[in-house]
Amino acid sequence: MLVAAVWFVFRKRIAAYQVYLITEKFKVLPVRDAAEQVRGMELLGMLFCVLLFVAGVLLMVLRTMLR
Repeated sequence: MLVAAVWFVFRKRIAAYQVYLITEKFKVLPVRDAAEQVRGMELLGMLFCVLLFVAGVLLMVLRTMLR
C-alpha cells in the first residue's frame, strides 16, 4: 500500500520520465504527441496503483481474519 501511495503522489513525474526513457533513450516509440503518451502512461500507472492498493487492503483483511 505504501508503494501505491508513493506512486499516486509522484505519478505525473514517473509517467513523464517513463515516456522520456521509451522515446528518447531507447527509441522504442516514435514521438507523436508527448502529452498523450504521458497521459497514457499515467493511466497505466494508475491501474497498477489501484492493483497494489487493493492487494494491500486484501492482505490486511486476510491477516486480521486469520488471527
